Amino acid sequence: MPMNWSRREFIKAGAVLGSAMSLPTPLQAAGPVKLTPAEFKDRLRGPIVSIPTPFTTDYRLDVAGLRRMIQMGLQHKITIFELTAGDSQYSFLSDEEIRQLTKLVVDAVGDQGMTIIGTNAWWTEPAVEFARYAESVGATALQVLKPSGSEDGIVEHYRKIAEATRLPIVLHGDFPMPMLERLTKIDSIVALKEDISLSYYIDGVIRFGKRINCFSGGGLDWFLVGQPYGANAYFDSYATFAPEISVRFWEAVQHNDLKTQTEIVANYDHPFIQNFSAPFWHATLEYFGVAQRYLRPPQHSYSDAEMVKVKEFYDKLGVSPKKRQG
Repeated sequence: MPMNWSRREFIKAGAVLGSAMSLPTPLQAAGPVKLTPAEFKDRLRGPIVSIPTPFTTDYRLDVAGLRRMIQMGLQHKITIFELTAGDSQYSFLSDEEIRQLTKLVVDAVGDQGMTIIGTNAWWTEPAVEFARYAESVGATALQVLKPSGSEDGIVEHYRKIAEATRLPIVLHGDFPMPMLERLTKIDSIVALKEDISLSYYIDGVIRFGKRINCFSGGGLDWFLVGQPYGANAYFDSYATFAPEISVRFWEAVQHNDLKTQTEIVANYDHPFIQNFSAPFWHATLEYFGVAQRYLRPPQHSYSDAEMVKVKEFYDKLGVSPKKRQG
């Protein structure tokens, strides 16, 4: 069973205000949610659904599965949805398909939550064009993946994007702390998606947590470490297929119940992360009745025999699929 990639390795290859007892309540607005950078930063709380773009058996976008995944999250009051270059399979999508996916996600979320739309590592002109497109279709925020270039060039890259759109901007990539210092001078940059290491994440929260909202990718254990320093948002893989567990974790966060948080990490999230690969995640989506298992070649898609192993894995965790509607 090909489960030898860590979730973090896969990503490199390629939060809304809540009550004391529940997940963030859906936002109410006419059409997609529009927020100022400051409003977005403040509302970025709780679990984030990083969308693993699903495909059908003939390698087309699994639109029904995508919508089902989003609706399932919304039904559990999970209200932040993100497209990001790694999880969302940008390396296996055309630029036009990325735009199509953006529109599908924004429309599916509607006025019930926030959408963070990621760029690829494009050079400045297509990144600016995509920023304008994302704003035009109603995205809540834009996550900009750092391209290669000099420090001055990269800072100017982000400045030009910020000038081209009113969207709040999320940083994504490996930014040396002096570069982060410069980038945080750009007013619309209000968040950072951690993608490097635990020590980098904690350093960023401590140094810049008051200026920008630093949220964690990877496993929930990183959020446990960052939480005492002020971290308040995080990627949650279970939100894509078993959101009941995500709800339990966020409620434990709101109750300052570290024991329950730790138990959920140890019993559910850590085993998933240890076994993570893109094929395993997509096979999980099919097992839980959310979306189809298939990935575009040359990526591996699970066979029927491997799907038996998926069931055995979740049986050991005591996690079973529920009937999904839609």
